[in-house]
Amino acid sequence: MTVFAAALPVLAALAVGSVIGLFGSGGGILAVPAFVLLGLEPHDAVAASLLVVASAAVVALIGGAARHTRWGIAATFAVLGAPAAMAGAAVGRGIPGPYLLLGVAALAVAAAVASYRRKPTAEGELTCSTGSAAERLRCWAPSALAALAVGFLTGLLGVGGGFLLTPVLLIALRMPLRAAAATSLPVIAVNSIAGLSQHGAQLFQPAGTGVPVVFLAAAAIVGSLVAARLGRRLPPNILQRAFVVLLSAVGMGTAIVGTTGLLAI
Repeated sequence: MTVFAAALPVLAALAVGSVIGLFGSGGGILAVPAFVLLGLEPHDAVAASLLVVASAAVVALIGGAARHTRWGIAATFAVLGAPAAMAGAAVGRGIPGPYLLLGVAALAVAAAVASYRRKPTAEGELTCSTGSAAERLRCWAPSALAALAVGFLTGLLGVGGGFLLTPVLLIALRMPLRAAAATSLPVIAVNSIAGLSQHGAQLFQPAGTGVPVVFLAAAAIVGSLVAARLGRRLPPNILQRAFVVLLSAVGMGTAIVGTTGLLAI
């Protein structure tokens, strides 16, 4: 393996970590197609993605995002989402890889549309997470169903769930983008670790890259730390627009890869 070929998966992991540090989400949906393009089978890419995403999410929290996290909401989503993620991972092992990639693409486009239609919320605005008890209950009831769905899709597609969770927090709970991004991080970590429990030995032999998954996780951590510092300096509306562009581009690219694989079956 040439140095250039060995560096490609590490660069991909750096990009994944940077997305998580910058947006608090979206890294997994970038990781799966990136690792597939670098030579991993789709199911191996799902396993590698979950480890990379979990590592980068934890480090982004330690790096400063924790101060913006709404821990009560994060705990609700994590408690409900973790068992759903384990179920999703078990189901996903039996689904052909191209279909998994097409699922990632469809969800990316849907999340991009939802995020685009959502107007940025001011940091000081009263939200479902800070309102009266009755308002919180009205918001949290549908959010419980969303937590189960996000958890299941995390395990099924290896996407971390943040690219879905951030729009849910923006729209259902009317949270500011910075708080929504930070709140998604502990949920991403818990759901990803739960999904990883179903993949076993896939983590130790990432076929196709020749680079151990632990090195990819370390690269993602570096990218997450650097990007988290940059994200704190950018206006929320700029972050939201960039998030929409990223989701749209990755969704279209993943659809092409998935369709190509489907035609080859």
